[in-house]
Amino acid sequence: MKNEILTLLGTISAEAAERACASLKALPGVQDVAFSADPARLHVSLDGTTPSRAELMAVLAKAGVLVEAEQRAHASGSCCGGCGS
Repeated sequence: MKNEILTLLGTISAEAAERACASLKALPGVQDVAFSADPARLHVSLDGTTPSRAELMAVLAKAGVLVEAEQRAHASGSCCGGCGS
């Protein structure tokens, strides 16, 4: 199982969060979706490697929910903690 954490841009209403979760749950390979409000994030549990992060983001964009760009880990694999990666 794979997990994706999608940090949302801006604030999101409860209704929009429900629509976003339902849209993602309708995709093959999505096991579960949970919303957390502070900060606004969607936690997506996937069965295998599909759908991709890009596909998840595209479905959310159609639902009117935008996701922050993914932060890449440092090349050395270590982090001071300041950037959140």
